[in-house]
Amino acid sequence: MSLLTRFLLKNFFKVLLVVFCVFLALYTVIDFFERLSAFLTSKRPFIFFLEYLFWKSQVNLYQIFPYILSLTLLLTLLFLSRTNELLALLSLGITRQELFRRLFFLLLLFSILGGLLLNLIVPGAFYKTLHTWETKILTQKAQHLIFKDTLFFEGRDFLLIATPLEPKGEYLSELTLLFFNKGEPERLIWARTALYLGEGRWRLEDALFQEASSQFRPKVLKTWEGGLPLRPKTFVTVEKPVKFASFKELKQRLTFLKRAGRPVTEVVLEIFNRFFYLLLPLFIGGITGWIYLKGYTPHHNARVLLKSFLAFFILSVFFVFIQTLMLRLFR
Repeated sequence: MSLLTRFLLKNFFKVLLVVFCVFLALYTVIDFFERLSAFLTSKRPFIFFLEYLFWKSQVNLYQIFPYILSLTLLLTLLFLSRTNELLALLSLGITRQELFRRLFFLLLLFSILGGLLLNLIVPGAFYKTLHTWETKILTQKAQHLIFKDTLFFEGRDFLLIATPLEPKGEYLSELTLLFFNKGEPERLIWARTALYLGEGRWRLEDALFQEASSQFRPKVLKTWEGGLPLRPKTFVTVEKPVKFASFKELKQRLTFLKRAGRPVTEVVLEIFNRFFYLLLPLFIGGITGWIYLKGYTPHHNARVLLKSFLAFFILSVFFVFIQTLMLRLFR
């Protein structure tokens, strides 16, 4: 790494830390006072509230990271101009294009590394934020964080309707399972509860069986154990909100939905957003940084700074609008 790159990296990292701490503290304070009244009403231990703020801070960082990184590039140039180091670099014969190229490289590096890290940890943080608030503080049932009140699941040759009793999908109630053969009903199973035993085996309580081979005459069993083509992991992967899903789970979900003939728009959009998230700082930070660097002179610093911040604001609002519009159109 050249001396110039190390110099720019040092200043870029210092500004990033300051901006990161300021914005994260601001969002945490907002969350604190926004949720404080509801927390005090719940009369739960304060450690739960601190746990909620810890996970929520990761979610907040994920949401503002591209804009923090973009703003860091602009503020780094402003800092260098304030200390006259930017003017000194230009006076030494270093071109504006060379400075921008190296700063853009730093922006790309932090964008990819930070974006990948956040994409790995934040899906879990999304869930833990809601789990801490809804289950530990408000004492709601945990399964409602992942599943809807009723689970509707469509396989290649069967249809399942059930109510989850726990968040891993291994314990179900009011189970209705209808099997098809070439589009015609072949077998119907209803059970009061269904417990997953592992390796594809289930235990059904108060079960009713009806099969086409016996003209759908009902057969009632108090307890039944046997194999069914159901896996709780698949329920969780397919039914839980996409923001809770890792990249691996999104891929699994996409594969299953295609095989089952169900809409894949929501999953495709989420995957696109996560990759676009990695590149967003390059658009906003790259454009605003170049506007400032190209127009910088010691005598017109205020004017070019105003233009740069205006471009940052317009681009940020534009991308937020685009993301919001896509969510409304496809979800």
